[in-house]
Amino acid sequence: MAETFVCTTCGAIGQVKRQTPGSILIELVLWIAFIVPGVIYSLWRMSARRRACAVCGSTAIVPANSPRGRQITEEYAEDEEEPNA
Repeated sequence: MAETFVCTTCGAIGQVKRQTPGSILIELVLWIAFIVPGVIYSLWRMSARRRACAVCGSTAIVPANSPRGRQITEEYAEDEEEPNA
């Protein structure tokens, strides 16, 4: 079962996406034109992957069942309950 996360930036609750920096197009060009830089670029892209919020793309996420995750969930729930004046 996948773990649920809370975004500290936008408050979204749910699954995260894997975010890979760089460009697949640049990687392909480097592999075709220059094999060694292509390998280095590919290794860098793979090692720099990170989890990110599926809504806003922020990497500032915490597990929903952590103390900080529960606090953020409560804060955003309170914000939604307040009447618009």
